Amino acid sequence: MQPPSSATHTGFTVCPGCDLLLEQIRAAADHTAVCPRCGSRLYRARRDSVSKALALSLTGLLLYLPANFMTLLNFDVLGTPSSASIFSSSLSMFAQGQVIVGAVVVLTGLVFPLLTLLLLFAVSLGLYREWQRPWMPVLLRRYHHLTEWAMQDVYLIGVFVTIIKMSHTAAIEPGVGLYCFVGLVLVTIAAQSVIDYPLFWSRMNQGWEPPLPPPGAETAMEAGLMVCHTCRMVVAAGDGRKPRTCPRCGGRIHFRRHDSISRTWALVITAIIFTFPANLLPIMEVEYLGVPDRNTIMDGIIYFFHEGSYGIGAIILIASILVPLFKIVGMLLILLSIHFRRQGWLRHKSLMFRFIQFIGRWSMLDIFVIALLCALVRFGYLSTVNAAPAAFYFTGVVLSTMFSAINFDPRLLWDAAAMPVSRETSYATASSS
Repeated sequence: MQPPSSATHTGFTVCPGCDLLLEQIRAAADHTAVCPRCGSRLYRARRDSVSKALALSLTGLLLYLPANFMTLLNFDVLGTPSSASIFSSSLSMFAQGQVIVGAVVVLTGLVFPLLTLLLLFAVSLGLYREWQRPWMPVLLRRYHHLTEWAMQDVYLIGVFVTIIKMSHTAAIEPGVGLYCFVGLVLVTIAAQSVIDYPLFWSRMNQGWEPPLPPPGAETAMEAGLMVCHTCRMVVAAGDGRKPRTCPRCGGRIHFRRHDSISRTWALVITAIIFTFPANLLPIMEVEYLGVPDRNTIMDGIIYFFHEGSYGIGAIILIASILVPLFKIVGMLLILLSIHFRRQGWLRHKSLMFRFIQFIGRWSMLDIFVIALLCALVRFGYLSTVNAAPAAFYFTGVVLSTMFSAINFDPRLLWDAAAMPVSRETSYATASSS
């Protein structure tokens, strides 16, 4: 097989998913380089990445204040008005006594989205002005790690779920903040999608050349090399007994993450323990005319199906029940596969792990919906929504599964199986996106 004519060879690289040494292909714009063994995406070229990231991050910063502090929704029940913004709804969990849940909502819904925009704006401005500052790689590393924790897109789906849930009991009028929030989410997603990470990193490390691997080595570990999982810089391992600091971004690099398996086992078991109270205990309490009614997650799903909102019911079923279950079962299968050194379906297991990483954040949907309802449905004796004990345990499930994926080193899956590598496929293939 030959790489496409639009791609050019630029030395070698290391796949962060399976540690395979590869000929690095600089793909043309709108092409993607993928690892032939585990299928991990190695590189995706973007057109005008720096200028687009700068423009979109600046637009996001301009939208941030009106999107989060102006009125999101106006509710009216029998002439009694109520309104809330993203800011007030994010703080509503503290008023319910759910301090940990409230902190998670504020961080993922307000703080981290703002930080990601600020970090991207600073880095892209520096690259646009062709600066070479020591703080730029540090900020880009922080941005890289914060993006999955900035969950304003999940928050937006929660807003739509709230509107549909309350449409039968209240008159709802969208506020200016809703339109700004939709714009903010779209701009943020666009900003993340235009980033050309290899291009950004290469401009911060001009003149650096990776060490050459010895002949015959198939993996970086065999060659005595280590790869930074943040900026993909390849460095000589030295004695390899202790983790090193990446000379470009300052991140920790190592042959394999220390105690990855034991930490992942601990977090998965924690998620399993939290799953039972999260699903069996009530997650939300609705008081109507002074009569309290406590609902579990499944009660809310059944409510939407009874009301004919099958799409919303399916979204909550997938995000709140199936996704956490899939993440737990998937991580268990991967861990057991490593323990018993199973060699089959390694590429599929790697794909499953990357999917677990991608969907982990979407389980926060239910928590955002509860935060919105607690802020909006405050009609005194007529109707009030409060958070119930399961909210804490459900947040614990989400955090445990996300941290389990973060702590797991996918290269261990290939180490345990000791899968042979064909020399005919030891290069990255570029495919049109």
